[in-house]
Amino acid sequence: MNHGLIFLNPFRCEEKQFTKDEYMIQYESLFFVHNHSYLLIPKNRLNYLPIFINIMKKNIVIIGPTASGKSDLSLQLAKQHQCSVISADAFQIYKEFTIGTGKLNLDDQNGVTHFLIDELHPETPYSVQDFLIKVNSLYTERPSERFIICGGSAMYIKSLLYGYQPLKRLPSTQRPEGTPQHLWDQLHAIDPDLAQKTPYQNKQRVQRYLELYQIYGKPPSSLFKSSPMDSDNYQVMGILIENTILKDRINQRVDCMINKGLVDEVDYLMKKYDSNSQGFQAIGYKEPIAYLQGKISKDTMIQLIKKNSFQYAKRQMTWFRTFDNVHWIPKK
Repeated sequence: MNHGLIFLNPFRCEEKQFTKDEYMIQYESLFFVHNHSYLLIPKNRLNYLPIFINIMKKNIVIIGPTASGKSDLSLQLAKQHQCSVISADAFQIYKEFTIGTGKLNLDDQNGVTHFLIDELHPETPYSVQDFLIKVNSLYTERPSERFIICGGSAMYIKSLLYGYQPLKRLPSTQRPEGTPQHLWDQLHAIDPDLAQKTPYQNKQRVQRYLELYQIYGKPPSSLFKSSPMDSDNYQVMGILIENTILKDRINQRVDCMINKGLVDEVDYLMKKYDSNSQGFQAIGYKEPIAYLQGKISKDTMIQLIKKNSFQYAKRQMTWFRTFDNVHWIPKK
């Protein structure tokens, strides 16, 4: 009995049916059957089957909001198909920034090779262009390998998929200065849509957008030209999750981080590195800094991390919904 379902193996280009007695582990609509990966599709949607063929002949990009389960899915796929994972995260690249970034430790990585995790000194700047250079170097060094690219830094992933044109910089003495709110107000005046996608707390990014306006004299968002995605080399899989469920997962994740010693980690890092460094701008680090400086209470710190994380997740999905040809996986 096949229960009106067909399993298509996107990694082996074959269609198979299974009885209810077959061993299956479900990841929503993605199944692992006898060590092979299958996407589950109702028979009345067979016209959609070709879009799933051969995806593991490509590099797989996994997108979704923070705390949605991207890392779990990447590990499952990597273990099944002997692939390495490339982290597309702006902060996991920094050594010792572990708990607040949700970084997988060696045990959690379960033998899967991960790149762009724990590679940079915390005071080293890291940009979209740096990410692209590192990814392309991996492609060059390992031309026969397929990779799984997984992370929540939407701009990094969008630049990888749709192209990135390096933009000019001003000397550091000529770059915009001011309070985060003042700088954001300037950005909102010249490029309101971009400002709405950029939190005022992210002073470094707001400064960069204003710098681009000074150089080119046009709204920064007009400079972000893109090309069609290279569908021969990339397949994008996205995780969809309801906001109420996502908020609960974020809250649980933050509580877990606190219990693991997030505040102690931040205290240690502040004593060792310049707290103005890029890594300290991440959600999960700037709030404990305020607590450790006596500016807010511990309860307020925890609630701020939860609130900021959920707002960030919504901004991620705003970016990800602009991506083309994403095969969305609903997660309950």
